[in-house]
Amino acid sequence: MIHNNNRTPTHPTDKIASSTVVKAMYVLQALTVLNRNQPEGASVSEISQSSGESPSSVCKHLAAFQQFGMVEQDSQTDKYRIGTFSLLLASIVMGRMDIREIAAPYLKQLSEQAGETVHLVLLEGIHVVYIDKVESARTIRMHSQIGLRNPLYCTGVGKAILAYAPDSLVKQVSHEPFLRFTETTLYTQELLLEDLAAIRIRGYAIDNGEHEADVRCVAAPLFNHRNEPIAAISISGPEWRMKASMLTEAGQWVQSTAQEISAKLGSTSSQF
Repeated sequence: MIHNNNRTPTHPTDKIASSTVVKAMYVLQALTVLNRNQPEGASVSEISQSSGESPSSVCKHLAAFQQFGMVEQDSQTDKYRIGTFSLLLASIVMGRMDIREIAAPYLKQLSEQAGETVHLVLLEGIHVVYIDKVESARTIRMHSQIGLRNPLYCTGVGKAILAYAPDSLVKQVSHEPFLRFTETTLYTQELLLEDLAAIRIRGYAIDNGEHEADVRCVAAPLFNHRNEPIAAISISGPEWRMKASMLTEAGQWVQSTAQEISAKLGSTSSQF
């Protein structure tokens, strides 16, 4: 069932969510996944099985989505597809993705310079979302992929953004549970704040295997025309290649590249 495999960790704010809306979103999520492989549409029974919701509930939710153009039903087969209203939602999201086009040549150049994998992420709440990636020519198994969401406190890109973010966001992150992904994960508010202060001094963040064991990363934030940290870029590689003695030089590379991209985004930030 879709919602068993893809649910995000529970947070204190989850208790205020409408259970009806959540169930409806399970149905929409299931239909979206099914449509990837079945562009002709999916039946109520298929959506029910995939979402874990009863056929009667699926029909009610689909009827509501139809009213707003979120889904459409084929009059010949009675199967359902994602509707045209999704194009409007996609256009809004893609409006935020122009940064990919601006950053793309810089990411490629940075990857060639460092010889390692380079990432571009966007800030989304208390997470970062990976929206672009330039693979290293030297193979290494990394869990990063486009669309992946990771916490701010335990990733280089997340900490790079958080170091320059408003206090309200830092407090929000600090009040969330600190899950320990590896032995080096920063697991207390005190450790995180200490690291953020160090990031502001040197101008780039270091992830010392804090989210993926044995993977080191250096990252720097990207600022928009309001001089807000909205994204970040990073250089990532195995710790046996990205030795501690190399992090300063790699950090300077990523910091310099971040400054160039930020300037293209209209930033006049002098925080680096």
